[in-house]
Amino acid sequence: MPTRRSFLLLSAGALTAAGLTACSTAEPAPGAGGAPRDGGTLTFATDVEPDNFDPHVSPADIVGVLLRNVFDSLVAQRQDGGFEPWLAREWEVSDDGRAYTFRLRDDVEFTDGTPFDAAAVKANFDHIVAPATKSQYAATLIGPYARTDVVDRHTVTVRLKKPYASFLHAVSTTYLGFHSPEALRERPGELAAGGAASVGTGAFTFVSRVKGQRLVFARNTSYAWAPASAKNDGPAHLERLVVTFLPENATRVGAVTSGQADVADALPANRIAALKSQPGLSISSHDSPGIVYSYFLNTERAPFDQRDARLAVLHAVDTEAITKAVFAGQYRRAWGPLSPSTPGYAAAVEKSWKHDPARAGALLDGLGWTGRDSDGYRTKDGRRFRLTLLYVPAYTKSERRTFDTAVQDDLRKAGIELVLKPLDAGSYTPVRDRGDYDIIAFAWGGSDPDLLRTVFHSGSQLADGGANGSRLHDPRIDGWLDAATATTGRKEREALYAKVQQRIVAQGYALPAFVGTRQLGVRGRAHDVAFDASAWPLFQGAWVDGS
Repeated sequence: MPTRRSFLLLSAGALTAAGLTACSTAEPAPGAGGAPRDGGTLTFATDVEPDNFDPHVSPADIVGVLLRNVFDSLVAQRQDGGFEPWLAREWEVSDDGRAYTFRLRDDVEFTDGTPFDAAAVKANFDHIVAPATKSQYAATLIGPYARTDVVDRHTVTVRLKKPYASFLHAVSTTYLGFHSPEALRERPGELAAGGAASVGTGAFTFVSRVKGQRLVFARNTSYAWAPASAKNDGPAHLERLVVTFLPENATRVGAVTSGQADVADALPANRIAALKSQPGLSISSHDSPGIVYSYFLNTERAPFDQRDARLAVLHAVDTEAITKAVFAGQYRRAWGPLSPSTPGYAAAVEKSWKHDPARAGALLDGLGWTGRDSDGYRTKDGRRFRLTLLYVPAYTKSERRTFDTAVQDDLRKAGIELVLKPLDAGSYTPVRDRGDYDIIAFAWGGSDPDLLRTVFHSGSQLADGGANGSRLHDPRIDGWLDAATATTGRKEREALYAKVQQRIVAQGYALPAFVGTRQLGVRGRAHDVAFDASAWPLFQGAWVDGS
């Protein structure tokens, strides 16, 4: 039951169309503390270390978080879901939606002194789609890419094979950010390792890495091209940004409460109430947009090739009670596949289904699972109703393991045996990719409803670089998602994505579990740690005082 970050570390595998409005419930990061101060070091403690530091290759969200400090994008996505200039001063889209022309800034340099220009854009986009790159996410994110034409030194036209309404979102992400062309040419084998080979135009340079322990970033003193929504329009205030990897919750909490870390990520929900009363510490939170943590039911094999079997699971599990108990009231139960903070979220899914053990029992009776064995599990033709949930212990947080165990208990009450099957990371991926499971579970962050295409379109199978955990082949869903991708109108896209969300619930293709919230513990000396549209922390405007 990996999360998105662990699922993506294991998988081959978002997102707001212009004009869609985000409905996030963000609690602002601390910022009161006088005028920003230049200098000093901020230490950021997080729970997961990337295994690949090339955002063109790795799909892990921790790569998106950390490498945002090094790699800029053509455009920036605002909190309201719209887009604004960044490395591109302006852009225009052809009438047929298949060509995007970007006019680039002429004052941007990579930190190795190489100019950022149209040739650099072409080199990077061609690198993403090149088979040798073996991209696990960016090549999917860039959509129906055909080629990049250099119009002049600071004008580039990206041509697509078909309309792709989420293209602006795609080019706003870290994953479609820009390596120095010199690094692409001279050091391609070193890009995954991080360090000196990771050369971008960003507010920080990647100085060093001690595997399993820390990363060190230094301020890019020449930086002067932050997007307009950034609080700081010049070089980063911080002289250094140090990232420490502390996978254990207790260690991470201890680091921020003791002052060893200035900001701690992925705080356990059951510690939030106590941490809010901790002197010198505040909690900054932002609902996580994207696909909620869900249980994906394998529709390609029995029993979940039958709708009633899937719906029986939905009705058997009390996600509201489990969410409240496991996360100490800090998280909300989910009603549909998208988080409510995701643009295009369909509120119509709310209260469209409920915990109903009697209904679950009736559905199972109707399928012929009427017998009972000595352990109380349902049987049919002498076979027990047994399901297997695959997970990787190394990438499964304790809270989510507790959640899975509670789901297991609710299913047992319905007469369904759920076996939680641990696998090491190397074994998990091939087993998952060939569909040898009943259930897998993960969340997938992103701020565009087109993420539904990545997770539920028949063309997004796991073995092909997608994330279709339900192994779904639903022509209606495919049709709506294809139409939404080719549609630029806000209302039309929202209506299509709403149909997808409602059908996923109505057909029981997945069991939506809970809505995650990114919660940071921030020491009093740290200020202006912001969130981007994907609820990822930003450090370009952050600063620390001298205390």
